[in-house]
Amino acid sequence: MITKEQFLAQLDRAALVTQNQPVTGALVRHLAAMLKRGDPPWWPKVLKAWEKRRFVAWTEAWSLFLAAVHHEALSEEDNPLVRYLPSCGGTPEADPAPALERFLLEAPDTFYKKLKSGHRRPYVAARAPLWVIPAVLFFQRKRLLPFYLVEVNAGAGLNLVADLAMPQKGFASDLVEARIGLDPEPLLLSDIEHRRWLTAAVPPDNMKAVQEMDAAADKVLDLVSRDPNFVQLVECQPELAPHFLAKNVPVEEETGLLVFNMGTTVRMTDEEYGGYRLGMAETLKPWGDRALWVEVESVRGETYSTTYQLRVHRFKDGVFQQHIATTLDFGAAKFSYDVESSAKFLEV
Repeated sequence: MITKEQFLAQLDRAALVTQNQPVTGALVRHLAAMLKRGDPPWWPKVLKAWEKRRFVAWTEAWSLFLAAVHHEALSEEDNPLVRYLPSCGGTPEADPAPALERFLLEAPDTFYKKLKSGHRRPYVAARAPLWVIPAVLFFQRKRLLPFYLVEVNAGAGLNLVADLAMPQKGFASDLVEARIGLDPEPLLLSDIEHRRWLTAAVPPDNMKAVQEMDAAADKVLDLVSRDPNFVQLVECQPELAPHFLAKNVPVEEETGLLVFNMGTTVRMTDEEYGGYRLGMAETLKPWGDRALWVEVESVRGETYSTTYQLRVHRFKDGVFQQHIATTLDFGAAKFSYDVESSAKFLEV
């Protein structure tokens, strides 16, 4: 369970990275201020909700807290925060701090339920298609190899259609044989509650991000309306993903496999990540040079990392190898690849 001191340290760090978000930053700063004054009446309820949860990444606890707050505002028009959140039709000019205090004093059970068991699945349009270039280099550049695309912790599966929601020049989308999303609690876009929770993971004052998320969600709904199996969502814990793949995705000589995860393994301890990596290696080995594992994750070992790495893993010369294709800043909107070294690593 996270301690008050740990939560405050994360909030202080969060205040620095949300300075350009007036509403989100104000909520973070006031939340920290309330806790520094003492133990508010709602704090024991938060600790109770989190007593069996473990937060490894520094962004997990506070971003989940804000997502749960945001979700309640999206769900109830009488919520005192509605008038301050652009995502709810409000305006960001006024200070949302008093409204946050009022909300927390009377927060409903659904708020604490989200804190207890909610899985935040943020959609970031700029990061969603990061699996595409490795796919081009590995499956398309020197061979036209159809492949299965699988995402771990896929949420509603928005990243799985990034190549279609935001067409990527030079990528042959028809090479994707199937798009499979694994998640402990898959989000169904046809369910208004699930849709609200997906929106709640986006900062309430970042309307561009909300609009991008809506566009991607609408794209998935459109594709699934024409083919119900276009995106296949399956209930699966992330640590069990390698086992699921080995059991349910048969190795085929004329087909490849691309597995990717974003913001997933950062939530694992070093021991857990070691087991996950070993499981992934065992699963990919029978595929030989037709399988690729792509990660977009924070730098491991950095307590307050604001840097992501694009890591690609594959079997090469019989050895399971890793290559860091690029590093990218937390708030960056555009990314550049080390295409030359990545192409060399991914050549077949």
